[in-house]
Amino acid sequence: MEKEEISNSLADLIVAFHHKGWSAATGTNYSFRLSETEDTYWVSQSGKDKSIFESDDFMKVDLSGDVCPGFEHLKPSAENLLHAVIYQNSTAQVILHSHSVYATLLSQYVLDKSEYFLRIQGYEVQKAIKGVTTHEQEVLIPVFQNTQNIHSLKSSIEEKWEFCAEAVGFLIGNHGFYTWGKDLATAKRHLEAYEFLLECIYKRILLNK
Repeated sequence: MEKEEISNSLADLIVAFHHKGWSAATGTNYSFRLSETEDTYWVSQSGKDKSIFESDDFMKVDLSGDVCPGFEHLKPSAENLLHAVIYQNSTAQVILHSHSVYATLLSQYVLDKSEYFLRIQGYEVQKAIKGVTTHEQEVLIPVFQNTQNIHSLKSSIEEKWEFCAEAVGFLIGNHGFYTWGKDLATAKRHLEAYEFLLECIYKRILLNK
């Protein structure tokens, strides 16, 4: 997929995610790279309103997270380094991030119990996740403490990368969810599936009370 095509398609998807309530108040960030061997990627600029996000709202950075020449006047998302660590450790070509109510609340719910994984099992929709072939399989989503020290958070993700890679995603407490895929369609499928599952888990907790 060419740069113009994927940037336009992802921009449209970002607006759609905003309308789902997954990216309020300019929150969330997104990125893509043109191939799994590219040493640069395109990430959403900081502070852009996701309800009117456009293809020109992406900027180019290298795999270390440094801004590329010609884009120094722009500011990448504050969480740009989290995109860098995903690209450094995977063949992902698209990374999606959500701030849904369910991802925000469940992530901290897990941490408040002194646990560091959200466990998913028994749901048919989980088969939409790469590597999951049955509803009986247990999916473990790593959950990390939120911090404004992005370098520290990046290091924590690197330490548990094996689990992040298996789940194709991770949660950040009181913050949200990250997932990715080999292309836009796969990343979209992952985010939609996980958001559905998070909502199911949240509502099941309420039903069990």
